[in-house]
Amino acid sequence: MNSEKVATFMALAGQVVETKFTSGTEAQRKLGAQLLLSEVLEYVIKGLGVTPEINGVKITDAEAVHYHAERAPNQTEMLDGLCDVAYTMYWNSNCFGLPLEPAYDLVCDNNLEKFVRLEDWARGKTELQPSEWDCKKNITWPAEVVKVSVVDLDGALWAVGKDARGKVRKPGSYKSVDLSSLLYIQPDAA
Repeated sequence: MNSEKVATFMALAGQVVETKFTSGTEAQRKLGAQLLLSEVLEYVIKGLGVTPEINGVKITDAEAVHYHAERAPNQTEMLDGLCDVAYTMYWNSNCFGLPLEPAYDLVCDNNLEKFVRLEDWARGKTELQPSEWDCKKNITWPAEVVKVSVVDLDGALWAVGKDARGKVRKPGSYKSVDLSSLLYIQPDAA
């Protein structure tokens, strides 16, 4: 797995890559839950075509779930749960013949395109005013973006747009990754 690209994403997003266990803040824990569960629900709902139902309520939109940090995290259960997610991820890849690792590498590269490289930016690291969010490159941001900052990573400057939860959002220049070249799709039987 390509953890270096994820670490680069986290650095650009202003997130620390910890080397030992930390409980994190309530906001970090809620963001971790939201990132993980929304992607799993996207796979289940959009990918598998399965609608989960909880207590009679169908979950049809991964972004409609709300998160509440109500107790301290349990380190053992966190590690066990992530391992179970990874295991079931590989199980699904094997069960359905999906090329997980090459696709993951492409997704990692694509996620780094959520950051706008700023060449010839003289102002350095700063939080931008909404009137500056175009970054002198005609960049647009989705409505949920509440903050655009310029960050420095190894001497290169990047614009980062985030929503109220701290999640990095895609700029208008972002293009979704095309994984179709990795798939062999059999034509439907007539």
